[in-house]
Amino acid sequence: MHDLILIVGLNWIGDAIMSMPAIQACRNENPNAHIALLTKPYLKPLWEMHAVPDEIQGLDNIFPTVGNLRRGTFSKALILPNSFRSAYLPTLAGIRQRIGLQGKLRKAMLTKVVPLSGGHQANEYFPILAPASVGKPHELPSLKIPYSAFQSLAGKTSDVENYAVLMPGAARGASKMWSVKHFEALAEQLLSATDLSLVFAGGTGDSEVCEELSSRLGNKAMSVAGKTSLQEWAALLKRSKVAVANDSGGMHLAGAVGAPVVGIYGITDPEKTGPLAKSFRVIQNSSVKARDISRDSDEARAALESIAPGQVFDAVVDLLKQ
Repeated sequence: MHDLILIVGLNWIGDAIMSMPAIQACRNENPNAHIALLTKPYLKPLWEMHAVPDEIQGLDNIFPTVGNLRRGTFSKALILPNSFRSAYLPTLAGIRQRIGLQGKLRKAMLTKVVPLSGGHQANEYFPILAPASVGKPHELPSLKIPYSAFQSLAGKTSDVENYAVLMPGAARGASKMWSVKHFEALAEQLLSATDLSLVFAGGTGDSEVCEELSSRLGNKAMSVAGKTSLQEWAALLKRSKVAVANDSGGMHLAGAVGAPVVGIYGITDPEKTGPLAKSFRVIQNSSVKARDISRDSDEARAALESIAPGQVFDAVVDLLKQ
């Protein structure tokens, strides 16, 4: 009988993508296992593009989720988040092996506590998911976008070609967001100095600022923010010549589909959360490197404000030459 493994997934696009190298290593170490991934419903389309999960379970309310887990007869749960609930669910479901970081008030719920690894955040998941691969070179995240996403995207972008994607949003808020005026200045430089069209992208919360920017930039700029599914967003990035983003899920998604990407960092640490990408540039002026910051930090705002549009433009041009 094959091993039945449950992976309790992370809750944000960027974090989920940073866990993919370890999840891919988990598959390599357990080639015959049945691997199920428990995730928030809005991330299901992301994991549907990933080769490892044999099954994707939606993380719903506690008791329906526990009931589904009990029916799965899993031999072990590999728990990626540090939260109490992420350990509580497989404990309630009676999964006998429960492995994760010590986390918050949950040590007694884990049958094995693994140490916190240094370096990039992606390293943290290897002791949980693929202990034999700790310290070894790892694969980049890998996503396969369905053809249907490219087809449906075409109807929303007028089949635009030769374009850059600009993503001015960040779920973490102002502490990770380069100013709108800087994005606009960068866009003007790109339109005047290159033959690229511009597509602004992001989630529903980014739609207002993206529409505002695209409307001021003429007919070679458009916005699809809040108008694409997650898979269409991935398809848009896959076909782009380059993407520019804050330290955000959009940045990590661009890297995961193979787009050249420029990441703009205030005081968050690119050594911890830099893009896992074949071709990227990180722009940061601050010597401060913080893992956890408030949603609206004056220090982070000042660091982001100090990044001139010309710095980002030069990085874009450098990537376009490759």
